[in-house]
Amino acid sequence: MTKNSTKGDRQRKQQSDNEEIKPGTSITEWIVAGISCLALLTVLGYLVLDGLSGRSGTAQLVVLPVEVTATNGVYVVEFVAENRAGKSVAAVEIKGELHDGDEVVAESRATLDYIPQESERKGALIFRSDPKAYDLRLFASGYSEP
Repeated sequence: MTKNSTKGDRQRKQQSDNEEIKPGTSITEWIVAGISCLALLTVLGYLVLDGLSGRSGTAQLVVLPVEVTATNGVYVVEFVAENRAGKSVAAVEIKGELHDGDEVVAESRATLDYIPQESERKGALIFRSDPKAYDLRLFASGYSEP
């Protein structure tokens, strides 16, 4: 044998080895690709439906008192503000009033930065008079669109 024939045999052997290393796509790869494709289509479908759902109209804000606590000569009224609509709102101003009949005895305000659609946020108002001695009214007095 000559050097060239030995070299040629080695090259042919390397080529045949390389051909053996290149298998087709395995079943596991096809399964992972299918699951990934399904996940992508699901997310895209959700985003399209969410975009077409038309979140117009006004927010439906409901403010409910949770607890009244006396501390250091003031009364803290904890509340929850619910946004029951499909529209998010920002800079939500919450107003609390203590009424004695038709007369407003005290007022307090708080601003919530953001209330996403169909969710709730908590906050507190501070009064100098005891809210339990009066008619407490809590409501949202304004908001902006984010």
